[in-house]
Amino acid sequence: TGQLGTLPPGQRTPEALQRAAEAMRRLDRRAFRGGFILEKILGPVSTGHIELRSTDPRANPAVTFNYFQEAEDLERCVRGIQTIERVIQSRAFSNFTYANTTVESIFTDSANFPVNLLPRHVNDSRSPEQYCRETVMTIWHYHGGCHVGAVVDDNYRVFGVRGLRVIDSSTFRYSPGTNPQATVMMLG
Repeated sequence: TGQLGTLPPGQRTPEALQRAAEAMRRLDRRAFRGGFILEKILGPVSTGHIELRSTDPRANPAVTFNYFQEAEDLERCVRGIQTIERVIQSRAFSNFTYANTTVESIFTDSANFPVNLLPRHVNDSRSPEQYCRETVMTIWHYHGGCHVGAVVDDNYRVFGVRGLRVIDSSTFRYSPGTNPQATVMMLG
């Protein structure tokens, strides 16, 4: 089960589609009667890495995200979740919640929603730290695997390869903090 979009194209088999569909059917119907409030860690301290597993350009690389490798990132996520709790419990937000719905049930439902392929520890979903660990995800905006100065020069020419430039978000050392499309388009 899991967010089907996180699977590499070669793994999107009929069986994987079936597992994803079954996971969605098992969800409590309440999960589909509302919206989402997401907590985003702007400028995480933890870093991961990417490795090529093959010279075949169609082969997926090995990606290690290292989510929450640095304690500061987990602390920031917990503070964000606590802010979301206060928003949900606020008077101003009361018109957007069901009368019999508790904050705990909202977090339990969302912790069980298949947003990633990580194993769940449902008995501990009330711990904000565990909630952060189990619901962490990257939303298709990978960047930083081809840094200017390390892999390409300041004109985006790949060191040691004639006639090849890399002009995409892999050259970013730091996240622009939002959808990177406009930033990538400005690269040229």
